[in-house]
Amino acid sequence: RPDRFYIFGGNIKHIIMGTSDNGQEVLRQNLEEKGTFQALYQMHLLFREKGKRPEGKKILGRLQKEFGQVDLVADVDHSLATFAIADFPVEYKKDKKVIPAQVLMADFTPFDPASVDRMQRSQLWDCPDGEKLLDSCKYKLMLSDFLAAGLEYKLRCRMLARWLEIALELFDDCVGVWIPASGKLLTRQQLLNNPYRGDDRFLYFGVNIRFFNIQGTEDMMVDSLGLYAVGLPDVQYHFHGLDPNDVVDHAYRAVGYLFGHDAPVKPGETIGGLKDGQLSAEVHWPCRYEKALLQPEREVMDICPGEYASGNRPE
Repeated sequence: RPDRFYIFGGNIKHIIMGTSDNGQEVLRQNLEEKGTFQALYQMHLLFREKGKRPEGKKILGRLQKEFGQVDLVADVDHSLATFAIADFPVEYKKDKKVIPAQVLMADFTPFDPASVDRMQRSQLWDCPDGEKLLDSCKYKLMLSDFLAAGLEYKLRCRMLARWLEIALELFDDCVGVWIPASGKLLTRQQLLNNPYRGDDRFLYFGVNIRFFNIQGTEDMMVDSLGLYAVGLPDVQYHFHGLDPNDVVDHAYRAVGYLFGHDAPVKPGETIGGLKDGQLSAEVHWPCRYEKALLQPEREVMDICPGEYASGNRPE
């Protein structure tokens, strides 16, 4: 990584998480953490008490109502159930085969709230009393796709979003959903009332917009976490002098654009920036691709906010 930051020698090792009026907590990055494409995309339903997974036939009926032709592939007691959905065929060119993508439901297993670390807990912006909710849960049930990594990313995300909503209808005692790839925690009710439409419904749980202050400076970081998991770049901003809420709003717009158009921005091209807190066609912020400054390591589109940029970016 280039030595591009005049204070940190190329790495931001410490960030500050805002806490109560009692002060601030300093977090240290785990610079070894990697963010890679998720061949198996996991979504964890959280529960306060252990429940019972429905029989495969009941789940199958609900999937068929939603998707039409669905086959029950496996239903192993106290383990998992898998279902093949004909509407989502995956072509394997090497073997010249087309097989339907599958969705998978595991069974109840113990949940350790401590598995969600301090870095992740600092970014539970969207979930009311997120830490309290996490700490109240004792069990989880994992959902995922299976043999679906070869799907076009929007089709895959569409299938995942619909699968999650179906599962939430089956478990009215679920109190929250934890998405490891995005570090996003949402309540069951939030997800059932997903405000996004169409394929963008995935973005509501599949992408988290994070905010950090950098220790010992006036610098701030806003980035997205989650697009990497489906093969797209996340975004990041290293800046000072801007209202972070405005930058967060800009990040949501940028993420929606990258997701909606298969990341069309090329290195050196610009996107509209902010003027007086509003998106403006008069302001052009250049973009380039690099490794993320904050964990996990992954490709991001770095958006340089002009005069408000922090650090030394090469021309």
